[in-house]
Amino acid sequence: MSKARMLACVAVAALAPFLMSAMAPAYAQDGAIPTGTVQVAPLPQPFGFGRGRNESIATRARPDFDPKGIRFGALLVRPGVAAELGTDSNVFYQASNEIDDIIVTLKPRLEAATTWSRHSLSAAVGLDDYKYQDNPSEDHTDLNVSGEGRLDVLRGTYLVLGGAQSRQTERRGDPDSPLTAAKPLRFETRGAYAIGVHEFNRARVSLRLDRVNLNYKDTPLTGGGVADQDQRDHTTTTATARVEYALSPDTALVAQVAGNRRDYTLTPPNATFDRDSEGSTYLVGINSDLSNLVRGELTVGYLQQNYDDPALKDAKGLALEGSVEYFATPLTSFTLGASRRVEETLTTGASSYVSTEGHARIDHELRRNILLTAGVGLLNRDFQGTARTDDVTQADIGARFLLNRRMELGARWRYERQQSSGPVADPEFDANRFVVSAAVRV
Repeated sequence: MSKARMLACVAVAALAPFLMSAMAPAYAQDGAIPTGTVQVAPLPQPFGFGRGRNESIATRARPDFDPKGIRFGALLVRPGVAAELGTDSNVFYQASNEIDDIIVTLKPRLEAATTWSRHSLSAAVGLDDYKYQDNPSEDHTDLNVSGEGRLDVLRGTYLVLGGAQSRQTERRGDPDSPLTAAKPLRFETRGAYAIGVHEFNRARVSLRLDRVNLNYKDTPLTGGGVADQDQRDHTTTTATARVEYALSPDTALVAQVAGNRRDYTLTPPNATFDRDSEGSTYLVGINSDLSNLVRGELTVGYLQQNYDDPALKDAKGLALEGSVEYFATPLTSFTLGASRRVEETLTTGASSYVSTEGHARIDHELRRNILLTAGVGLLNRDFQGTARTDDVTQADIGARFLLNRRMELGARWRYERQQSSGPVADPEFDANRFVVSAAVRV
């Protein structure tokens, strides 16, 4: 073991007991299982007409510890930067001969938003720079830029326009990541969306249009040559209509219809298959915010994705979207969530895969500035047109320690295991990752 690596391990070991005993993250997003879907921005869906009765422990205001930002007239700017020191037990997601490494990450952020009483403008830029001590081939830098504007037309009626662009790195364990890639695969995302919301009497209607383009970059292979990724480039256009009808101040019925068109850049004879497709999702359910105990939304329905090429199997079946929070005490909450949707893939013989995911999480406020979290998740990928299935198990625990308005310390541990079966199965693997972090916020 090199001297630098030994020092890094000593630093992790020295900080871990202190941080894990009384600190850091409600890292809900970090702990979520990736499914391959690229989301530009979620449709604003306040629980039941924005009742605001319950507030999650992870996001509730903490006036003594929340950063104030820098004001320039009606503009509020929030700069910040986080540094992480982590260990990864299986950098290349291998079934055997696992390779571990020390990773140093720098994450600067800059957010800006107006403080007008009506209408709003906001923008954000973030950069994640990863450096691997023993495997510099894995070094990469991700960049994300986004912006949004909101026009308040009338009370309960508003329009939103937004967009985002990013340059990201595909995880080594993703279903379409080349197993013999010499470097992690890079891809670019460009997206824009428009939203209209109108609220009247007991009903609220939301309309949304999304357009997302994915452009995958060719990557070198370990044995020489290049893995051509042009066949994965595609654009997805999605239109969503949603209606909520309030049965009472606590509960609303929900109906949602979405249609999408997925167009690939390459089609035969320049591609093996014509992967263009049209899909739709129909959901009905309930949205509630009951007293100070439970809030959430659960919708079920039907989904389908029909491919232009008759050689590709259409996907169809149960659709599911839901998340429910139970506030056991003012300091402890439990969250259950689930989803089922169709994802794109170029896996041999498959048109797509149906992703079914479920997770459970507990958040606890040990003190006003000490937040603890733990979660577990399960993901199943059912590849359409082939017998392959993947099962992914994930668990994580973490903590955040808010020292003051400007500084925060954190620690988290995450475990991931993938089991794959079928004629074109990926290697099975498991991995442990531990990270300690420090952040400065303004």
